[in-house]
Amino acid sequence: MNWKRFTIFLSSFLLCFFAKSISCGPEPDPYDYYPNFYNPGIGAQQGFEPFYYTSLSVYYGMDEPEENVNLKEWSTFFQEKIKEKDLKEFIYNYSRQEMAALYTLIDKGTPQQLPDSMMKNGLTRYFIDSKDKETLGYFMYAKQCEPHTGSTDAWNVPAPDSAAMSRLSRNGVQLYKACKDQRIKERFAFQAVRMAHYSKAFKQAIQLYDSLAAPISSSSLIHYKALALKAGALLRTGQPAQSVYHFSRVFENAPSQRTLAYLNTGWAAADPRQVMKLCANNNEKATVAAMYACRAAGLNPEGLREVYQLNPQSPMLDVLLSREINKLEDGLLYSVLDGDANSWGFMEKPSEAKVTGIQQLLDSMATGGKVKEPALWHTTSAYISFMLKDYAGANKRLAAGRSNNSRAAIQDQWEIIKLLVAVNEQPRIDKDFEAKLLESFKWLDSRITPVKRDNYFQYPGTNKEINDMFFSRMYRNLLDFIIAPRYTKQNDLVKKALILMKRDEVEQYAFRYGTVSGKDFISDSLNTTQLHALYDLKQQKRKTPYEQYLYDQLKLSDNELEEIIAINYVRQHDFSNAVTWFKRSGSSNHSENVFTDQLQDYGYETDTVGISQLDYAIKMVELEKKMKGKNVDPNVYYEYATGLFSISYYGHAYQFSVNYRPSTWWYEPAHENNPFLKQYFGCYRAEEYYKKAADASTDKEFKAKALFMAARCAQKHINAKEEDWSRMAIYQNPYFPSLAKDYSQTAFYRDIIGQCSYLKDYVKTKP
Repeated sequence: MNWKRFTIFLSSFLLCFFAKSISCGPEPDPYDYYPNFYNPGIGAQQGFEPFYYTSLSVYYGMDEPEENVNLKEWSTFFQEKIKEKDLKEFIYNYSRQEMAALYTLIDKGTPQQLPDSMMKNGLTRYFIDSKDKETLGYFMYAKQCEPHTGSTDAWNVPAPDSAAMSRLSRNGVQLYKACKDQRIKERFAFQAVRMAHYSKAFKQAIQLYDSLAAPISSSSLIHYKALALKAGALLRTGQPAQSVYHFSRVFENAPSQRTLAYLNTGWAAADPRQVMKLCANNNEKATVAAMYACRAAGLNPEGLREVYQLNPQSPMLDVLLSREINKLEDGLLYSVLDGDANSWGFMEKPSEAKVTGIQQLLDSMATGGKVKEPALWHTTSAYISFMLKDYAGANKRLAAGRSNNSRAAIQDQWEIIKLLVAVNEQPRIDKDFEAKLLESFKWLDSRITPVKRDNYFQYPGTNKEINDMFFSRMYRNLLDFIIAPRYTKQNDLVKKALILMKRDEVEQYAFRYGTVSGKDFISDSLNTTQLHALYDLKQQKRKTPYEQYLYDQLKLSDNELEEIIAINYVRQHDFSNAVTWFKRSGSSNHSENVFTDQLQDYGYETDTVGISQLDYAIKMVELEKKMKGKNVDPNVYYEYATGLFSISYYGHAYQFSVNYRPSTWWYEPAHENNPFLKQYFGCYRAEEYYKKAADASTDKEFKAKALFMAARCAQKHINAKEEDWSRMAIYQNPYFPSLAKDYSQTAFYRDIIGQCSYLKDYVKTKP
């Protein structure tokens, strides 16, 4: 067993299961869990949507609904004179009793009390005018069979009535023999075979198909539904290879029945070599090979090669090609993208030799002169070169793929890969290249159409919907995985911020670990200098077209940016500048308990009024002025320290310094290298001023409280491994010895030791 793949699958399954069961978090979107730039629906022939690649769902898309195909065939039967809604109403909604009343009216001319709605139906009028009792009789017979073909109530499935089904099957044979219209005759044959099959008379079902349905030359839906019944009966009678062969005929010729044929092929578990022996020609063999190739969860170039050798014109080749490339994206692309892109996949990373082998196969197929569209294969091979960071090879293959590139889907894919290569081989994104990017962005803007789904696991309905989903997803990935990291490397975080805002306008991630929105990136990742640069360029009238385009996507007002700048000054503890920018922004946001003692990380009381961001900054400025004088009141130090602690990760007013507070972060030594994170997680300055408050006071109760708060701050930046943290929080807190020795008689100490388990454990077990 491949344990890595099994572990990945199990993790994915459990994640999906628990996310659905307890709704505690997002789950992977089966259409958007790996970086994707290759359109899964690039194939020239539609109807294979279920077999595009995703490892997180049984099928990618849906078959064309059988009802649609059936209605189209009935429309053709009635020479397209009946409206589709009338056909649908008559065939699927009218009861046998209503149809029998219509039959009596036509046969005997006896007035019948038919509903007005039925009398107005176009198909009803057709039967009255044409007196086509044969076709109407079929509908009545089909309605008799209908109750035996399945129940819409999964909890109340009736026991099969074999006697009734056998009787209906015999009736179908009689009606078949009496029928004159071959098209209706075929439908009687289907119902007769179906009733025999559902009554578990499988040998009889095979015999009826061979004697009734097979002699009728047809390519209709009903023909292949009848053939599927025979294939199922062959499976039930111990003939798996014959069963799969007939299911392959259904798979190739009846798009609405493909998932059924594919599913039954899996259940048959036949040896494909035995199935191949039954095939009449290489085209049939290619279909069988493709059905088995689609079952491969991992990379399977051998399946692609086999289908090509059997029939290089097979429409399944395009499907298998997109499957292999999407698997490479899942298993390889996430590992070669810049680490800043934060991408991942579920497939194992293939070896370079494996990837090169697949590319060599594609190159040989592109130049062999046998495939329908060599441009597709050249273009796809160029994409593999991009994944291997062989940009010269990619350009060479793109040049070959440009000729005879007539189909729009291939042209689009060619342009996408050309853009990916151009960005990555560009030493630096300068103003000249930004002008070229702008043209590409405008082209992509014209191609995206938002697609709404009720939930992740809702299959896309049509190939157009799949295509629309791809363009939105691909465009977002381009901005997030390709363009934004390039600006990071160039240390141009202002442009990166603008790109991330554009990304969010294109499409936001429904599920992506660690993804930060453009607004959060601006709020929490840009420093003051960068924020001023972002703000100042927004005010300038003379921008490059590229800059103007990005600012048009910014979707942040001047006041919002001004508030972000003010908050950034708060993060630096530069409260004077914060006051200036809060006033400019007009912000009225406020928080409660900002200057309330926070003796614990939970369970605090709520102030009735609270304080605004502006008033908070003003008060901190006032406290700073008081601290510059002589003989500073200890309460001033204490209040200032409380104001600092409140805007830390642990504080009542953390939102005064950050836009987003993740519940899974904590102090790490790496935070020491970032001035804001050092204070946000480590509370060093808050500790400093709590210590000053204690030193400046002569009141033992006040000193005990100030030292305890200093101890809480010190505890936040204890550097220890997770398994050692609790022990070090008890024995290496620099304030516990003094609290226990000098302040144990204070009322504050007696109260707090009952609340703080760390202090209590220190006292109980101190050396």
